[in-house]
Amino acid sequence: MAQAISARRGLRRLWLSLLGYSLLFVLLQKAVFPRLSLPEGAGLLLSGVLAAAWPLACGMTGAEKPVSRPVRRPRAGDLVFLFCLTVVGNLGVTAVVPVLEGLWKVLGVTARQGGQGEETLTPLLALYICLVGPLLEELIYRGVLLQRLRPFGAGTAVVLSALCFGLMHHDLYQGLAAFWCGLVYGYTALRYAPGWAVGLHVTGNTAAVLLPHLRGLGTAGALVTLVLVFGSVPVAVAGVVRRLWRRWRQLPVPAAAPSAPARALWGEPALWVLLVLDAGYLVFSSFTRL
Repeated sequence: MAQAISARRGLRRLWLSLLGYSLLFVLLQKAVFPRLSLPEGAGLLLSGVLAAAWPLACGMTGAEKPVSRPVRRPRAGDLVFLFCLTVVGNLGVTAVVPVLEGLWKVLGVTARQGGQGEETLTPLLALYICLVGPLLEELIYRGVLLQRLRPFGAGTAVVLSALCFGLMHHDLYQGLAAFWCGLVYGYTALRYAPGWAVGLHVTGNTAAVLLPHLRGLGTAGALVTLVLVFGSVPVAVAGVVRRLWRRWRQLPVPAAAPSAPARALWGEPALWVLLVLDAGYLVFSSFTRL
């Protein structure tokens, strides 16, 4: 009983620390650092680092111990497949934007697309997007949150951590892409190790930063873009089909039962406060009247 109470308190502290992380990041990025005339990108970098300190401290000093499991080393083909999955997810969000915009116009609103109005790419901004941001986010959402949620089942851990990750972006289209990528990163962290999820996140963000600049490289840049964009779809589809075929041919293996009751997770008010406030701010910051 005492251990269960301690676990619930640890999760409550973690949800509140994630809420503090989200609020502090917005406050620093939108209200504090813009008034200090810092170099472009410095405010975002400092906001991410300072805001991440609280959830990392709370998560790493909690009462629960991470669930140990054998670590499998991924093959090169596995990593290529997972990277292509993230690319396909981003392509899917891009493809669905016109459909959603048509729906928003019917409702008399429009959603700002991610990247509009952001700072011009500078070395500091590139450093945050390509390295510091992915490292901090993976430490928080896959290194701490995902591990804390594993006793409630692997599926619940991956989906809920990805949902929190997507809502934290406070942008509709970025949030959709981040949710998809969060599912892939969560799967990677559980099947292999969190370090591989960090590498995948860094690679994906770096590719997203470099892709627009390939246009200036002429034919070579266009060819790389075509291979990256259109080559990812068949690789991702083939990888999914291959894994489904493997699972179908194998004897069904019963999944491990969650070791913690679901009510201890979904009955915690701090979780719902976090989800509602992050979702509310995402809507507020994304939509504008036509």
